[in-house]
Amino acid sequence: MRNPLKLALPLLPLAATPAAAQGGLLDVNQGLMVWTILIFVIVLVMLYKFAYPQILGVVEAREARIEELLSAAQRDREEAQRLLEEQRKQQEELRAQVQEMVAEGRTAGERMREEIIAEARREQQSMLERARRDIDQQTESAMAELRAQAVDLAIAAAGKLVEKDLDEEGNRRFVRDYLERLAVAEPPVAV
Repeated sequence: MRNPLKLALPLLPLAATPAAAQGGLLDVNQGLMVWTILIFVIVLVMLYKFAYPQILGVVEAREARIEELLSAAQRDREEAQRLLEEQRKQQEELRAQVQEMVAEGRTAGERMREEIIAEARREQQSMLERARRDIDQQTESAMAELRAQAVDLAIAAAGKLVEKDLDEEGNRRFVRDYLERLAVAEPPVAV
């Protein structure tokens, strides 16, 4: 590529004539006008041939780069939108899982509470049954002891009656007196 200034240098002395030597400032100098037009056309042709293709190439490359950046930005925006939607879906799934876990926890807690209550009721029923059996056993043993004492009393009373031969009214009075003495002497058996 040739430099356009090198081509224009030989023409420079022709255009550099002083304005005072040619006349007034407002005078029309046709020679100067021809050379000015000729230099303008030469510079225009050189710019068209050498500078404009390079300028257009740079501009086109810049346009291509801008279009590439815009398409990359669009792709990035679409990717970000897709990732955002994916993240929202994951959040919704996570929220659903958390709610499911909370519901399962509540259900498990209710089930455990019901099991604990049922176990407590079973234990209560078992304790009541044991207490009833114990009470029944103690009542039976107290009754047996009371019967044994009654038998002993009856035998003792009969022995006393046999020793004393009294009439029927006397026997009754004797047994009553004996039972009263025993009641005063020994405390009653608690049932």
